[in-house]
Amino acid sequence: MKRRLQGGFSLVEMLIGLMLTALLLQAIPPLLSTAFVSWRHSVARTATHQSGRMALEAMTRELRLASQIVSPLPGQAAAAVSVDTTDETGKTTRLTFRLGTNLGANRRTLYRISAGGQPTPLTEDTVSELRFWYKPPHLLVVDLTLTDRETGVSDSLTSAVTCLNLSE
Repeated sequence: MKRRLQGGFSLVEMLIGLMLTALLLQAIPPLLSTAFVSWRHSVARTATHQSGRMALEAMTRELRLASQIVSPLPGQAAAAVSVDTTDETGKTTRLTFRLGTNLGANRRTLYRISAGGQPTPLTEDTVSELRFWYKPPHLLVVDLTLTDRETGVSDSLTSAVTCLNLSE
C-alpha cells in the first residue's frame, strides 16, 4: 500500500498561529487609539489657531485706524483695550475689545463692543488670556491665548499693531 503525503497544519501549528494572531490583534487598538487622539489634538489645534487668527485679524484691522487709545495707559498691560476711531465723515466711535460682556457673561469669549452697541463675539468660548500693551507713540501689542476645552490644546498668538492715525 502506498502512503499518501497529506499537506496541512498540525494542531500545534494551528494553535501557535492562532496565538500569534490574537497577540497582533491586541496590539492594534492601542495604536489606533493613539492615532485617533493625535488626530483630535491636531484638529483642535488647527481650529483654535484659526479662530484666534481671525479674531486677531479683525481686532488689528480696527486698532490700526485708532485716532486715540483710551486704555491701557502707556507702558501698562491691560485685559481690555478701548480706542476711539474716526470715520471719513469725522464721526468718532469708541470701541472696546475684551473678554466677556458688560454683564460679566462669557468670560472666555472675546467681544468687540462699540459705544452703545451690542457686543459682537469674535471668538467662541476659547480665549483663556488676553493682554494689551500700549507702547507710545504708535504701537499696540495684543497677546491672545486660546485653549480648547475638550482637548486642553493651547495656542498663543501675538501681534504688534501700528496705529496709523494717532497724534504725536
